[in-house]
Amino acid sequence: MSSERKEQLKSLKQPDQLQVKLVSLMDWLLKNTRIIVGIVAVAAIGVGIVYTVRYAQNKARDGRLEELGKIQITYENEQRKSQDEREKVQKQIDEIEKKAPPAATGSSADLTATVAATPSPEVEPLRKKMDAIRPDHSGSATQFQEFFAKYENDPEGWMAGLQASRLFVDQQKVAEASALLDKVLEKSKNANFYQVQARFALISVLEDQGNLDRALTEVDQLDKLVENKEMKPRVLLAKGRLQLQKNQKDEAKATFNNLIENHGTSPEAQKARSIQSLFN
Repeated sequence: MSSERKEQLKSLKQPDQLQVKLVSLMDWLLKNTRIIVGIVAVAAIGVGIVYTVRYAQNKARDGRLEELGKIQITYENEQRKSQDEREKVQKQIDEIEKKAPPAATGSSADLTATVAATPSPEVEPLRKKMDAIRPDHSGSATQFQEFFAKYENDPEGWMAGLQASRLFVDQQKVAEASALLDKVLEKSKNANFYQVQARFALISVLEDQGNLDRALTEVDQLDKLVENKEMKPRVLLAKGRLQLQKNQKDEAKATFNNLIENHGTSPEAQKARSIQSLFN
């Protein structure tokens, strides 16, 4: 056998390049076991910390939602109480109407209808009493406000702040509502949804307070935040309405025209047409 052939056979018996690399890697792993174990341990700790933090965050969020749910139950109980009171008065009205004599009949249908439609003297005060019954949300409003103060940096807190401000408006406590909405805006700067909702509410409150200049400023800020095209008509309608109250008729007309031209099928555009017809 030639020497060249022998060298070829010898080379074939030797490990290939991949095998050499694998052997070298195994040798390095065996020599550096401690380093590898340390790296794996650090990575495992890092993953464990991430999952622990996420678990803690989710648990804290669930706790906030559960706490908020209890306040919502208080709110619903307040609603139910007023509804029960209304139903009691309605039963009194029904009893009186059952005992009332049948409507007089005659040749004139109009006279019959008039007699039948005439309420009993006892019924009218009861109807007024029923209409005057409103839910007393003072308890839940305070609880929502306290929840917001406790969790003012969390979405659940902002949600409670918005709800409390709405209840304050219903109670004609516009100053408290305005201050609360300002705080929600301050704490939710990076949350577009809450910024939009809080500004819509604040604009309405400022309008009730007669603070039209600041209300218009908030409308301009709101216009920059609104991403949903369906909400643009609401912004334009609010702006035009405020301009009209400030006696800026030309500016209001331009705003309403913008609303009608670009969002002509929206309910807000129809309202704009009705408003324009009053001062054209």
